[in-house]
Amino acid sequence: MSLVAQKLRAATAEPIEPPLDGPVVRIRARFGKTWAASGTGFFIADWLSSIVTARHVVALADGATPAEVSVRVLAGGRWVEIEAVAIAYPSGGVAADDVAIVRVNARCTSALRMATLDAPVAGQIWGYPLGSEAPRAPLVVPARARPSEGRVLLDRQGRIGMSGGPVVAVVGDGPPTAVVGIYLGPAPTGGGRAQALAAPSVLTCMEAAMGCA
Repeated sequence: MSLVAQKLRAATAEPIEPPLDGPVVRIRARFGKTWAASGTGFFIADWLSSIVTARHVVALADGATPAEVSVRVLAGGRWVEIEAVAIAYPSGGVAADDVAIVRVNARCTSALRMATLDAPVAGQIWGYPLGSEAPRAPLVVPARARPSEGRVLLDRQGRIGMSGGPVVAVVGDGPPTAVVGIYLGPAPTGGGRAQALAAPSVLTCMEAAMGCA
């Protein structure tokens, strides 16, 4: 797997450590003078300064990469902007078509961990739909999840803007913490179904992306 990394800016200060209300963030990308792409991303445990998201949230269909990325986290009931300093686009392998890692000038802890989905399970899609600008927790869409050749197939779709958010397995009591994939949007077959990129492929891309400056 190769890696394309784009430096957005030099960090201007020591990394901040905002106390997050949750691990899910809002992302927008500017191309020229236009904020032309937006979606969701999330932090996972052990990767304190890296946000996982879908590639199409921070790149255009023609491959153009952004001049600027805006990342907002919910902290203390309000939006806090954190500085995005680089983006990594891993290439090669099953995950290359739609995954990106955004490096930020912040350290944010998260209880979420990547997990392999071996059998169908109750799940949830977490994310921020377009138009939901007020500071609030992400939307949660229940969806049955099942594994399928490097993907996770979902029986329901999230809303536009939730791309790049985590798909979590709901097992037992307590809040879900097992991320089984990144939400990508509608499945090619349609029919109200959706798809996610399976967690093992995402984790491989994250490990490759740790070298981006």
